[in-house]
Amino acid sequence: MGCCTSSQTPPPSYTPQSTFSDSSSTPLLTPPSPLHNAPSADTKPRLHSFMSEGTEDMDTKSLGIIKVAEFCNEGERYFYEDSYRGEMGRRPAKKSYFIVSRKKPPSPSKISSKKRPKPRKNSKEENSTTVLSLMQIPLICPFTFHSDAEKKAFEQLILNLKHPYILPVLDVKFDLVNGEEREGGGNSSNTMDLLVARKLCERGSLRDEIYGVADPQDSYITKYPPKTKGTPLHPKKIRHYGRQILEAMLALRKRGITCYNLSSSNVMVDWDSSGKVWIARISDIENSLLCRRPPSSLENLTLVHENRVDVDVLHFGHLLFEMALGHRLHKSTPCDSVLNNESGKWAGVDSEISEVLTLIFSPRPLPRSKPLTLSSLITTKLFCSIKVSTSPQKNNLSHSAKKIIKVCMANISNFRSHRLEQYEESCRGKPMLVDTSCSTFDSH
Repeated sequence: MGCCTSSQTPPPSYTPQSTFSDSSSTPLLTPPSPLHNAPSADTKPRLHSFMSEGTEDMDTKSLGIIKVAEFCNEGERYFYEDSYRGEMGRRPAKKSYFIVSRKKPPSPSKISSKKRPKPRKNSKEENSTTVLSLMQIPLICPFTFHSDAEKKAFEQLILNLKHPYILPVLDVKFDLVNGEEREGGGNSSNTMDLLVARKLCERGSLRDEIYGVADPQDSYITKYPPKTKGTPLHPKKIRHYGRQILEAMLALRKRGITCYNLSSSNVMVDWDSSGKVWIARISDIENSLLCRRPPSSLENLTLVHENRVDVDVLHFGHLLFEMALGHRLHKSTPCDSVLNNESGKWAGVDSEISEVLTLIFSPRPLPRSKPLTLSSLITTKLFCSIKVSTSPQKNNLSHSAKKIIKVCMANISNFRSHRLEQYEESCRGKPMLVDTSCSTFDSH
C-alpha cells in the first residue's frame, strides 16, 4: 500500500490534557527521582554492574532498572533482582519487562495496626514470581495522569477487570519519565511511565506454545527468528483457546473496551482455578486503554476489511490463523485453499476452522441483518460446544473509570476511521496521505 506526502492538511492532532479536577495538593504516588530517591544499598551493585556492561541503550535500561528498584523498595512487597528482560517484548524501547520475586508477608504480630497493609483482592493470583512491565504512555492518549483523580480512576479500572480468561493486574503505578512534569502536557521528553505487575506464567504466551519456545523469558528475536514457522496447534486445543479468548473479549466489550492489541504474544497460557487444565488468558489490556496502536504491519492488513468487520474480530481472525497454520498471516486475506479447505498445502486445516476464517476474511459483504460479531463467532460449530467458566460481572467501576474507557476508545475509533478513509481514497486512485499524528500514536 503506497504512501506519499501531500500538502493537504492532516487531521487535527490530539492534545493530551487532564479531564479530571484534582482538589488534592498531595500526589497519590509521589514521582520518584533517580537523584533524590536512590535505590537501597543492596541494589546499587547490580545497577553498577549493569551500567558497566555497555553504552548501547544504557539510559533506557538503567532508568528502567532504577524505576523498578524504587517500586520494589517503596511497597516492600517485592525483591528486586538483576532481572531485566526488556528483549522479551517485540519493541523493548517501548515496553520493557522485569522479573521480580514477591516477599512473604510478615507475621501480623510484628506489624503495628497503623502500618499493616490492606490485603489485595487479587491475592489468589499472587505467586512468588511476578513480571513487571514498564511502558511509556503514548502522547496521543487523552489523559496525562498527572492528577490524583486520573491515577486513582485508572488504578481502579485496571485492578477491577476480572474474568476467568483475563490475566489480572496485581499492582499499578504511574511515574514521571524524568522526574518532572511536562508543562502544558506538550513536552514529549517528560511523559508518564506506567508500571504494571502481573503473575509470571511459566509456560509463557500463546505464541511461545506455537513456536515451541523452551524459555519464554528469552529475547523476542531468539524465540521467533525471522522466516521461521511454528507448529500448528491441535484442533481441540484451538477450539478451547479460541472460545476462552472470545469470552474474554466479549466481557471487555460489555465494559466498553475493544481489544485493539490482541495478538498471540499477549495471550498467556496459564493454569485454571483448579490447577489441572491449561487455559488462555488475555493480558496487556492497558495497551488498548492507553491508545497504543497495534504493529503497523497488522494495521495495514486489516484496513481492507474494516468497512465490514470490527477490528477486534479481524485481530481474532489473525490469531486463529496463527494457531491453525503455525505462523502469522502476512496478507490481508488467507489463501483460497485455506478458506475453502482444499487438499494440498493446507490440507491439515480443520474444516470448521476454515469456515470461521471464511466468515472473517471473505471479501463478500455481510448482510446488515447478520453482522459478524464476537457473539456470532461463539455460536459457530467450532466454538459453540466448548464449556467455559462463567463469572458474573459486577458493575463496580466508578464514573471516572468509565469516562477513561469512553474517551480512550473514542480516540482510537476516530483514528481508525480516519485511516480507513485514507485507505479508501487510495483505492479510488487518490494518494494516501501521511498522517503526521501517526508518529505519536505508538505501536506495540
